[in-house]
Amino acid sequence: MPISGLRGTHEIPLGSHLCLFYRYPQEFLRVTASFLKAGLTLHELCLWVLPATVTIPLALQELSRHGVNGSKLVASKQLHISPAQDWYSSVTFNVEDSLSRLANLPSQARKLGYASIRAAGGPGRFSSATHRGAFMRYEQKATPIIADLPFIGLCCYATRDSLETDMYDIMSAHPWALLRTNTGWSSI
Repeated sequence: MPISGLRGTHEIPLGSHLCLFYRYPQEFLRVTASFLKAGLTLHELCLWVLPATVTIPLALQELSRHGVNGSKLVASKQLHISPAQDWYSSVTFNVEDSLSRLANLPSQARKLGYASIRAAGGPGRFSSATHRGAFMRYEQKATPIIADLPFIGLCCYATRDSLETDMYDIMSAHPWALLRTNTGWSSI
């Protein structure tokens, strides 16, 4: 079972679709960089989808703090970093296009010589009330797709953008949720 890179949660099986709620952009960076470092160390293809509050230079700087040369890994195509608005490339969220893109990631990984994929990120502007329903349909449909793939997906949501009812819907769409504890992250 692959290591998680998350303090308090040691291993996460392939086929896992998890969510976590973060308080600040720096917490998002710290947690996702650690999670992705574990995947990079295991020679997984890694995808990092950044919220609007985080830039690619900030992401690369955080990887550097974790002892990872992100620029080199981007150049080698083991790591892909994308702002959410670019990764989900339509103005309105298209569930089927996004699911198709997700399902095609393993073939892209194999072409590049990677057996598995690790992705971390969030909905970007699609967490707004206008797009939330479509994004939740995507999350629900993504779970069975990911379950059949050599894939670990960590979906990250800013607590400030999530009402309590949204948090329930988000956790319901994911088989695992990671919650911050005094000793790190714990799964429920």
